[in-house]
Amino acid sequence: MPNDAQTKFPEGSQPKRQDIVAAQRIIADISTGVYRSPAAAIKELVSNAFDADATKVSIATDAPSFRTLVVEDNGIGMSIEKFLDVMQHIGGSNKRISYQQSEVFKRPLIGRIGIGLLAVAQLGNRFYVSSSQRGKAKRFLAEVNLEPYHKDAAALMSMQPSGERDEVHIGAIKYVDNIPEEPDLHYTVITIPDAKKGIFSELTGLVRKAVGAEEILAVGKSQIKTFQEIVDTVQASSRADSALDGYYYMLWELGLICPLNYLPKAPFDSSKRKIINASSVTIPRIKNFCVEVDGVELKRPQRFPNKVAEKYGSPDPIVFPVDYDRKIAGRRLALRGYVYLQQPRIQPEELKGVHIRIRNVGIGNYDKSWLGYPFNEGQKFGQITGEIYVDEGLEAALNIDRDSFRETDVHYQALKAYVWSLLRKEVFPQFKQRQKHYTKVRQKRFKSGADRRFNRAIAELPAPMTGPPEIRSAAAPTLLAGLKNSSKHLLLDASKWKALIHESDLSKDAEERLIKVLQALTSAELLHDFDEEEFELLLKALAIAVQ
Repeated sequence: MPNDAQTKFPEGSQPKRQDIVAAQRIIADISTGVYRSPAAAIKELVSNAFDADATKVSIATDAPSFRTLVVEDNGIGMSIEKFLDVMQHIGGSNKRISYQQSEVFKRPLIGRIGIGLLAVAQLGNRFYVSSSQRGKAKRFLAEVNLEPYHKDAAALMSMQPSGERDEVHIGAIKYVDNIPEEPDLHYTVITIPDAKKGIFSELTGLVRKAVGAEEILAVGKSQIKTFQEIVDTVQASSRADSALDGYYYMLWELGLICPLNYLPKAPFDSSKRKIINASSVTIPRIKNFCVEVDGVELKRPQRFPNKVAEKYGSPDPIVFPVDYDRKIAGRRLALRGYVYLQQPRIQPEELKGVHIRIRNVGIGNYDKSWLGYPFNEGQKFGQITGEIYVDEGLEAALNIDRDSFRETDVHYQALKAYVWSLLRKEVFPQFKQRQKHYTKVRQKRFKSGADRRFNRAIAELPAPMTGPPEIRSAAAPTLLAGLKNSSKHLLLDASKWKALIHESDLSKDAEERLIKVLQALTSAELLHDFDEEEFELLLKALAIAVQ
């Protein structure tokens, strides 16, 4: 339940009022809902907290009723003037300028305050914002009502002529400022007291339940203590969205897209199986920041190899480093990361493809097409995954939802060309070479082991033949020469043997199997009473049997 201090104006106060406006150039894009999922919307609030030098973000969902959502951080907070300015210029925040850094930890800024706050509108029509600035002994409390924003008229207004007016009224703010607060406290709390019914439906999986879908982890019937439990459940399943209900999937997705650290020994756990080149990738580490949802600390959910690949008979998984740093059209594009290959498949399904992260924030889901890779690689596409960490550049290509890119941007085009070249010239050629070498080595190893087992079996027979039958040119007049003189030494005529092999169309492997059969029969003393004609007939029958 929400804290009354964060949702009720102090007794006797006279709230002030201000309209909320948004630029017409963006309202058409956002009036129908910017974000594809609750996690994508909450990600913007987490990004704002990260930029505000928070060390912790706590999210309370009021599960399993999901009536009230609260997002609280211990960042530096903001003044009422800053808040009002942002709400007056939705979409106009320039916080994402390159090289701009946060005040305390000097973090590269990643969010946009105005769009982040507007993300809350996808979760509820009305919400409260309470914030206390670092070093100040006061706070403000604002009630934001975006009811007009949710009406169809908002979208229509953006398409109507407005003269010189370039803004659309989308709601109103009531606020009280200069509320006394302890001087050492600094925070921002966003409370949504009446979450939309669609949020309840999404998080409880009402639609899935209506068609009989059952999850392994589901709110109300499952209780986890660590994020590791979610990852373990997902890794043992082919798809995360079938293993998790809407609530746990939201946690998993937040772990995927928020600026967080990986689980221990992740993303590459070489204790499970050797991973070639795993140490060649520098994995980014997030300092002084964590996100908790209902007391569960989130982590990045990638961990390889997954269960199905740990003991699978295949070449060892391999990592291909991503490293690119160039100026494109006068702007620097610097990125790193990896492409990871394993057999028989990447699991879960949601981790197939490439995931782009700008300043450690995930942009959308994994792209299974690998930025539209123009060649058909068949099943190999299901055996590779990758992450690209963009340190600088590509921001201008972000769409307003910060969940997708404008593909005509020159930085995006350069990224695409680099990724395609890496796949075409390194990843897939090595895939084929490694598979061919592995198959050859495995066959040789299998043959060596089979020979040892065969010789041990021969040694147990009555008259062990210590080596294979000898095939000699003109050494003996018949195929059976020497057989009756010694059961341990069988001589075969080379010309007749070659004729038999040719007539029976035996491969080299089949010929070797035929020789082993003769060696076993001889060691068991089963060929003593055969004459030449009977022996040739037996050989023809055996040749057919071993084909």
